[in-house]
Amino acid sequence: MAVLDVSPHEALAGEPWRISATGLEPGTQVRLVAEHADAGGLPWKAEAVLVADENGAVDPAVQRSVKGTYEGPDQAGLFWSARPDSKEKPAGTFTPGLAPDRITISLEVSGGRVASQEIERLRVLPGVERVPIREEGVVGTLFLPEQEGPRPAMVVVGGSEGGVFEPSAAIHASHGYVTLALAYFGLEGLPDDLAEIPLATVERGLAWLAKHPRVRADAIGVWGASKGAELALLSASRFPQLRAVVAKSPSAVAWEGISDERGDHRSSWIEGGQPVPFLPWMAFTARIGVDFAWSRLRHEPFATRPMYEHGFADRGATERAAIAVERIDGPVLLVSGSRDEVWPAGEMAKMIMDRLKAHDHPFDDVHLHYEGAGHQIVTPYSPTTVNWLTIPGGIIENLGGSPEANAQASADSWARINAFLTQQLGE
Repeated sequence: MAVLDVSPHEALAGEPWRISATGLEPGTQVRLVAEHADAGGLPWKAEAVLVADENGAVDPAVQRSVKGTYEGPDQAGLFWSARPDSKEKPAGTFTPGLAPDRITISLEVSGGRVASQEIERLRVLPGVERVPIREEGVVGTLFLPEQEGPRPAMVVVGGSEGGVFEPSAAIHASHGYVTLALAYFGLEGLPDDLAEIPLATVERGLAWLAKHPRVRADAIGVWGASKGAELALLSASRFPQLRAVVAKSPSAVAWEGISDERGDHRSSWIEGGQPVPFLPWMAFTARIGVDFAWSRLRHEPFATRPMYEHGFADRGATERAAIAVERIDGPVLLVSGSRDEVWPAGEMAKMIMDRLKAHDHPFDDVHLHYEGAGHQIVTPYSPTTVNWLTIPGGIIENLGGSPEANAQASADSWARINAFLTQQLGE
């Protein structure tokens, strides 16, 4: 009798699953199917067709998928290759909530389902305490790990979506860090647009976090992705209390803000009431304008990368807007993909590393660069097949990268980020 084994039944996002089936006739072609509904109720599905070995077993970690949503042997294939199983198009790959994904893994033989198991992908472990924070000018969510005593901590800042980005903070808290998911725009009491955001927002959050009795004030880092990576690097260059930086899809410069008001060219950031020198990006060349118009007409993803690349034409403005990363009092870890279509993160990460080297930055800085990957490098075992994001105004932003490359980059960078944080901030 065929037996399907999926373990564990619950796993924190980023942790591996093992799938196997036994009791099959050798040479039998079987289908493994993974199905789940996302937070909006949209169904997702992945599948792999494998052939039972001489012992009547299949194991996708070592056996090739001969047909399905991915190819080759891949332990994580049934998870990263999941696609929307509906005519409805998802808004994008972004998942802001903490609700677990309930995934059904099924084994089919001769077109009939013979076994199935339900598993859960968790974004926060039981025992982690979630505390909304609205005090001392700090807006965010604090996550306290189950482990007692003063712990290493991190400030987590999201990107241009605004609000509080909780998933990464919750996952890292599940690994034992006190984490503050800090909002800097898009909530009551904060700016509505991503323009002229006070760097003091991070400074207040950092000071608040350092006073917490569960926090080791000498072991605080910052994690940011996209615009959050820009903010993380800027903040660490100003506030020496930050002892380590993780910047995913980073920027080497401060950019123009993102506002609903057309032609309102303002810095993304202010310091001491004055705008931080910035590089304009909202410049439309004829080619960019045509590409944008065609994308809107066809309802297809639009690559904003050329708009940012155009900004680098002004060398003087680029130098003035450069982030003084050499002032960061700790190591920097950068993650980028060669096919990032939001902005040239790989090239900007190289600019950062070159600047650190030129100034003899006395720390073990790391740049993880992945060929074929895009802007959205996520936690492993998460779907990577949707590489776009619908942003305000109905614009579909192209994030870039192939599903396979994004999945490989996610798996490799996740392990190395965790090792980096352990080494730099402690267990």
